[in-house]
This record gives sequence, structure tokens and C-alpha cells, in this order.
Amino acid sequence: MKYLKQLLLAYFRAGLDDNNPDETYRRKYVVNLFSFVGMSITFLMATNAAFIGNWLLSSILYIASAVYLIGFYMQKKTSNVDLSSNIILYSLTALMIYLIYSGGTNNTGPLWIFMVAPVALFLHGLKRGLVDLSIFLIIICTLLFFPDGQLLATSYDPDFKTRLIYSFLTVTFLSSFYEYSREKSHKSTLEISKEFERLANYDPLTKLSNRRDALSKLDYEYHRMLRTNQPLTVLLCDIDHFKAINDTHGHDAGDQVLIKLAELFKTQIRAQDTVARWGGEEFLFILPQTDIAHADTFSEKIHAAIRKCEVPYQNQSISCTTSIGMCQIEENTSINQALHRADEALYEAKAQGRNQTAPKVA
Repeated sequence: MKYLKQLLLAYFRAGLDDNNPDETYRRKYVVNLFSFVGMSITFLMATNAAFIGNWLLSSILYIASAVYLIGFYMQKKTSNVDLSSNIILYSLTALMIYLIYSGGTNNTGPLWIFMVAPVALFLHGLKRGLVDLSIFLIIICTLLFFPDGQLLATSYDPDFKTRLIYSFLTVTFLSSFYEYSREKSHKSTLEISKEFERLANYDPLTKLSNRRDALSKLDYEYHRMLRTNQPLTVLLCDIDHFKAINDTHGHDAGDQVLIKLAELFKTQIRAQDTVARWGGEEFLFILPQTDIAHADTFSEKIHAAIRKCEVPYQNQSISCTTSIGMCQIEENTSINQALHRADEALYEAKAQGRNQTAPKVA
């Protein structure tokens, strides 16, 4: 029993990436589940049809069982969930259309059509699933209600046909409502997750990356530098006499200065660069593919932009300057060493009179 359970779990989880449980993960799991259920049921139905001598129905059901297995195999080997879901859903609808046409065993074939609604909606989502179900409904209504049953190989009671369609519509409505609720809940969960991620990685005042996010990005750029041998430079930028701004104008004014400089910094960097609030009035710049000479040019651009910047606050204009410490990270330098040397360079810039940059090659 334990071995059988392990086999089933392995089947259901085939092709799934447990480290990325997203919507594609869910669809793959549903593909595996329905392929197993569809393959098992149709195989049993085919065997039963063979025992009673209905060889045509038996052959079609065995083919359907094999198609479900193919759908599973395609998902497992190629991870193409769209292809595998199409194989499973459209082979199911084709089989249901045939069962309505032929009646299956003792005209019980149409009773299986209720599987189509949840499968279509679970595999293709609400919008596309409803389109698939609408097409399927048009086809089976055409077969069932065509004059004199000319499109059927069997005959059904008129009341049975009407109630079959009403029942199918009811199941479709309930399945649609469930899928709508699931999609809405999933969307809400994603939004909450993104908000938590934003709160975890971004400074709420300046909207820049925080220290944690900056370290993560610096680690990524550091390892890319090791792979590509392209230069990488970090800059630590500190607002000169920031305490005096807070003492003179108040902490709200200090916050406005931080917000304004953060906006200014974002306009100065390239797409591949990162600027983060390192802590307090300190900012960290991460400059990939930039050596110390080009970083020095960049820092002068920052100095010039700040000198032109005035922060309006309560009918006043607050101006400020910055001191910058730089360090180009070399292959034999760790991230912590580089940050420490940039910090040393920053204090050197302050000691030399502030409002300047002190480069220091690691």
C-alpha cells in the first residue's frame, strides 16, 4: 500500500517544480491528475465494453485512455502544459461527443459529459474554459435536438435530453463560480505577496531598495563580475551635515531631503545600476561594468546635480552636499571588504572637507 501511494505521488508530481509553485505549477498538477483519472476510467470502461462484445466502443475507449497517457507524457517530458492540457481536454470532449452520438453502453454514455465542465475550467481558466464549454454545448445540442434525431446513432427520450442539458448547465455554472472565486483569491494572494515583498525589499520613505535588497543585488552583480571579468564599483554616499538639517528645520524637512535626493539619484543612474538607501542618510550605488575612473566621473555628475538641487520646505529652500566613498571590487575582494573600503573612503572624503569623492581601489 505504501509503495502504491509513492507511485501515485510520483505520478501526480511528475514535471513539477516545487521551488516555483505558481499558476503553471497548478495547471501541471491538474493535467497529471486528470490524465490519471481519465486514463483509469476509460481503461476500465473499455475493458467492460470488450466483455460485453461492444468492440467499437471498446477500441475508442482504449484509444482515449492512451491519449490521456500521452498528454501526461508530453507534460512530463516537455513541460509544455498548454499542449498537454489541450490533448487531455479536447480528447475528452471528442469522446463525450461520441458517447452522445452512439449512446455508449445502454444509452448511459451522455451521463459522463458532466466531467467536461470542471476539466475545461481547471485546465484553461475561466474565460477560455467558458469558450470551450460554449462550443461543446452547441455541438451536443445540435446532435441531441436535430430534427428526428438524424445526427444520432441512437435515440433518447425528449425529457432526458432537456434535463441532461439543464444539468450540464448547472454543473457548468457551479464550476465557473468556483473557478472565478479561485482566480480572484489567487490574484488577491499574489497582490498581498507582492506587497510583502515590496515592504521587505524597499525603503518605505524613499521607495529605493533597502539594505537587504541592495545586498542581494550586490551579491548577484559580484558573481556576475567573477564570471565575466567586467568591472564592478560601489559608491557610498552620505549627506553632509544631515543632523544640522534635522536640528534646524525638523525631521520632516530631513525626510523631504531624503525623498528629493532619492528621486534625483534615480534619474542619474543607468538601467543596470542600483541605488539603495543604505541606512539613515547614507545611500549605496552599485555600478556594474564600471571601473573606478568611470565611477569617479559618475560621482562628479552626482555632486553637480545635488549642488543644483534645492528642496522646498515650508516656504524655504534647503540645499545640501554629499561626500562619496568609492571602491572598485576586484576578483580577490569579498563584498564585505569592498563595502568596508568604500566606507573608509567615505570617511576620507569627509576628513578632507566633505562635498567630494574619495576613490579607493580594492
